[in-house]
Amino acid sequence: MRKTVFTLLAALLPLLAAAQEQRPFDVTISNDEYKIYIRLNLYDKDLSVPGQDVLGQVDGYFGSTQGQTKWFVISSEIVDDRTAVIEAVNDYGSEDLTAELRLEDDGTYSYRKTDGSTLKFAVRGKWQKIPSSLKFVKK
Repeated sequence: MRKTVFTLLAALLPLLAAAQEQRPFDVTISNDEYKIYIRLNLYDKDLSVPGQDVLGQVDGYFGSTQGQTKWFVISSEIVDDRTAVIEAVNDYGSEDLTAELRLEDDGTYSYRKTDGSTLKFAVRGKWQKIPSSLKFVKK
């Protein structure tokens, strides 16, 4: 009996791992070179931005580990199981952008701005501009 239970559990574990992979846009990803991160939940769209609860729930947000500047994902569309299009606005509401996020075969995420403003963060009193294309890794 114990062998049967153990065999059944061993057979189900890969299925549980596969179920987690079916939500690639419910994730926190980061780029260590620019010290930025993206927190997303494009499925439930129910994230609260730390320190910005007055905004309510959003699809996600961009942040910097070097400052308080945030960009909010205000709209998103999952194109297929590996690609999503997001629209983001800065915390002043003065700039916005459209970008594509893609889950690559190696498990990294590629960010590519397709329209709008340049993503930038206030770091030590200066604006740090982020390239239009960038790689992110899962935290």
